[in-house]
Amino acid sequence: MKTRSTRCISAFARVIIVSMLFCSTTVLAQTDTANPGKGLTRNMIESGKYQGFLFTDVKGIRLQFNGYVQTDFLHDFMQVGNIHAMQPSSITTPTVYDGNTAFTIRQSRFSFTAYGAPDAKGRALKAVLEFDLWGSTSGQPRLRHAYIQHGKWLFGQYWSNFMDNDNWPNVVDYWGPNSYIFTRLVQLRFTQNIGRSATLSFSAEQPGGDITIPDTWAGRTVYPDVTGALQFNFGKGDESHVRISALFHPIDYKNADKKNKTNIAGAGNISGNINMSKNNDIKFQLAYGAGYAKYSEDLGGFGYDAYASEQDKRLRNIQMIAPWLYFDHFWTNSLGSTIGYGYLHLNTRDLNMPDNSIKETHYASFNTTYYFTSFFKIAGEVMYGRRVNISNEAGDDVRGQFSAFFKF
Repeated sequence: MKTRSTRCISAFARVIIVSMLFCSTTVLAQTDTANPGKGLTRNMIESGKYQGFLFTDVKGIRLQFNGYVQTDFLHDFMQVGNIHAMQPSSITTPTVYDGNTAFTIRQSRFSFTAYGAPDAKGRALKAVLEFDLWGSTSGQPRLRHAYIQHGKWLFGQYWSNFMDNDNWPNVVDYWGPNSYIFTRLVQLRFTQNIGRSATLSFSAEQPGGDITIPDTWAGRTVYPDVTGALQFNFGKGDESHVRISALFHPIDYKNADKKNKTNIAGAGNISGNINMSKNNDIKFQLAYGAGYAKYSEDLGGFGYDAYASEQDKRLRNIQMIAPWLYFDHFWTNSLGSTIGYGYLHLNTRDLNMPDNSIKETHYASFNTTYYFTSFFKIAGEVMYGRRVNISNEAGDDVRGQFSAFFKF
């Protein structure tokens, strides 16, 4: 078994390797390129603002194809469950000093967008199919988006309306901040412009609760989730915005007495992007409510919307607060860095949950990205994650990542 001193030396050696990756990235900035890197940020990619190339144009329908190839080289200093994305909830507790290296192309993606001729009232029409390679560790395709947009209406699978999909920090890690409201759901959405710089949107989204219940109980899907969001854009070119959104989340279930029940869960979210100057942006989120872990980047799928034990007669929603704050900075047209922190806390004090249930998680990262052209970039990133259980037993992980990215 390794001694503490041996572990420290090993961890120090790994930090040196990661630091060398950062140094090699920074040296490349000695000669700037003519193409600014701002068109290749994570926010431009995830919000669908970059264009691909025209594949065909037949009978009034234009088909556009785009995507990117990304290769990630990752090394964890400690043991973690998710080896391809920094997911603090998957960190082993207590900390286990057993590192892992992974090479992956799972972030790569491709999409098809069909643009139809406007209808008689001039309403635009488009349909999108988008896939990534996150379907398995070997890189099988996985559906991300599949939706139709007709004028002010959207039908299909897209980012939840409760989420702000226009304030992505420029991180390299696939998932980003642990507390990010981050999910794609099948929905029906209506969006209305209010004046020149504001939008109001409402949606009915895929029903279902992410709950932990005894085997004698059963989850049900009866009522859809309902969201509303108001976004104000401001500043030069409307590059800044503040978004306020709300979630109404019915959780339907059948208890041990075979009685149909519905818990009413919900949350609020304030988020945005503040353009401080030409090369500086602050991005943030603060979400709070009860029973909305289904929408969480770190906890979705783990049953933390609500909890019931064998002795309970009803389901109890779990309160959660989820803030994060990030700062994006461009040193030159072709070199940028991003630093930030995310925190997620669950109020499980009176729920009698198992001791190894999650109480809180932490996420921090720093990266440097060099943009060779408006199509190709490389980046080095260091991440830190921490998981704390109800018993206060904790686990940590430090990860280094180097990535190469080409957009087409």
